[in-house]
Amino acid sequence: MSRIYLFTSLCLLSHFTIIASVEDLYIKSLKKSKQVEVFELTEDKSISDLNTIESSLYPSLDIVNENTYENRYPNFSSTNKELDSEVYLSMKQKLFQGGAEFALYDYKKVVPKQARALKEKNLAAYYSQFATLYFQVSSAIEEYERIDGLLSNLRKRVSIVKKRTKIGRDRKADLFALESQLHRLEANLVATKALVRSSITDFRNFSGLDKIEGLKNRIDPLGLKLSKNVDLENIPELKSLKFDYESSVLESKIEKANLYPQIDLSANYNLDKNEGGNRDWGVSLNVTLNLLDFGERSSKVTSKKIVERINSAQVDFTRRNSINRWNTFVRNFEAKKNELITLRRALDRSRAAYQEQLKDLDKGLVTQIEVIRSLDDVIDLEKLAIRSSLEVKSIFYQANAYLGNIPKG
Repeated sequence: MSRIYLFTSLCLLSHFTIIASVEDLYIKSLKKSKQVEVFELTEDKSISDLNTIESSLYPSLDIVNENTYENRYPNFSSTNKELDSEVYLSMKQKLFQGGAEFALYDYKKVVPKQARALKEKNLAAYYSQFATLYFQVSSAIEEYERIDGLLSNLRKRVSIVKKRTKIGRDRKADLFALESQLHRLEANLVATKALVRSSITDFRNFSGLDKIEGLKNRIDPLGLKLSKNVDLENIPELKSLKFDYESSVLESKIEKANLYPQIDLSANYNLDKNEGGNRDWGVSLNVTLNLLDFGERSSKVTSKKIVERINSAQVDFTRRNSINRWNTFVRNFEAKKNELITLRRALDRSRAAYQEQLKDLDKGLVTQIEVIRSLDDVIDLEKLAIRSSLEVKSIFYQANAYLGNIPKG
């Protein structure tokens, strides 16, 4: 299996022309990821749990086979024991649950929304991490390409300098320095290839995708924009907490209803005929009021009230914190964009300087050592610019995921 995986990774490295956007792969991962499956199952469980609670609003119908072994006439004979068996239908309906039924009607409307909001919150966090891993792969691939291109040109230069050294036009020291730079760059390429493989592994493990059509990204980070003025009331995190609070308020009301009288209607209809050839039946109205339970019910109400207050505090905290978080997103995004602009300018000048150094080398105005240093500057700036570009794109997608702006599968 590991050999197949390694072969697939190497094939990916040799076919960079295939492009798959982060949005396309994310939609595919929705059907593959075990994390997403957990999100969906959690939503299903919440609906299932609701059905259990909601069932108390409706009557229950049972068929009962009652078998009673008893001594009917103990004064006459100790051996006069009989087995009395009867089959009857039993129906029970809660008529009044201390007011809980009114809260239950609202509760069954809130729970599906709460489950959906939790799923959307989890998907937003998933998409944020998914995009970050995607850009780590695409940036590693881009870095690999740049180094590979520089390495190809450097090999040609080494070959030329070797010939020049043989005829005495270049010094051996310069050749050795150039070969040293070549080997350093080759080692750098090996490390970058390893980075590509490890980032692909992380991406696959997270996304659940077995086949990746391509991860070469063409998004221009300088073309991305984040607005400072956005609607933060509907971000997935806050929306989920609001439903948690609303749900906890209703749960508190439902629990508190147990402190009040409970009224049940029950009816039994015997399926066996009595001695007169008729079937017995009976209807009863039961009123129950708890007098003493040593604080069990009141403690449950108190616990629900505490949960309600916790959820309320979390809503308030998240609402205030969301402003600071969004401002941080915008500040970091703009700072990284300015950093990238500066790095690209420096990279353009460094490339131009390197080309001029090559021309001056042919004229004998500079040494190979100076050219080598110039190329080192190009390599370092290439890496810095690529990684800065990665950070700009990652922040942009993380910020949009925070707002809930994610692709819909």
